[in-house]
Amino acid sequence: MNPNLRLAIVIPMRDERLSVEPLFDKFVAAPFMKDSARIIVVDGNSSDGTPEAVLTYASQLPVEVLHLREDKGLGGALEAGLQRALPDSDVIVTMDGDNSHDPSTIPSLVAGIEAGLDIVVASRFAPGGIEVGVAAHRKALSHAASALLHTLFPVGSVQDYSSGFRAYRSAVLRQLAEEGPMVRERGFACMLDLLLRLRTRGAKAGEVPLVLRYDLKPSESKMDVPRTVLRYLVLIARNWRYGRLGSGALPRSAVQ
Repeated sequence: MNPNLRLAIVIPMRDERLSVEPLFDKFVAAPFMKDSARIIVVDGNSSDGTPEAVLTYASQLPVEVLHLREDKGLGGALEAGLQRALPDSDVIVTMDGDNSHDPSTIPSLVAGIEAGLDIVVASRFAPGGIEVGVAAHRKALSHAASALLHTLFPVGSVQDYSSGFRAYRSAVLRQLAEEGPMVRERGFACMLDLLLRLRTRGAKAGEVPLVLRYDLKPSESKMDVPRTVLRYLVLIARNWRYGRLGSGALPRSAVQ
């Protein structure tokens, strides 16, 4: 990684106190944190002391906590974190705060941006990707959804459309932010929505392998599966007319 590259790592968290120590100990040990990297934790009105636990690392890491006055869902927290990071970053990485994503993947995500991509996804489905501790029904659902989405809306080499572990070139997000909120979905479907919106604007995308460690999560998943499936169907319908784009872009006047 270029030591002069301004990297912001956005981590939405809500009631993840038990994840803070194992996750942030990995950041303390990560060599790239000695460069121009900073961490922005967006706290969704936690009631278990999550932000206080994060701030115990402030003497070891460049970390700040952005407090939301209410739980705005993953989408609202992601929007707040991206808005905070945009003014003074070159690359923004987003990741889960439940210790299922390993910070050691971040350099490979950033390398994809440095190589010319606009979005790089840490993917369970890339060669070398692994899922550990994921329930069989959740695994089947995610594999089926990604296969369908890759067929309908190809985005470069991306196969994992729901992964929240990604790197974005800040410049492409700034263009999106000029039109209004970058993240429109409140729930977990926000990751799909953001990827498809950037797709219609011609963003170049790729992926790197992800070792997804659900077995390291100390808390239950917060995903509302029925609602997420419903919002996926809504997004498929909304983007249906763009399905033949490939990885190309629509004229700005045609993009909503």
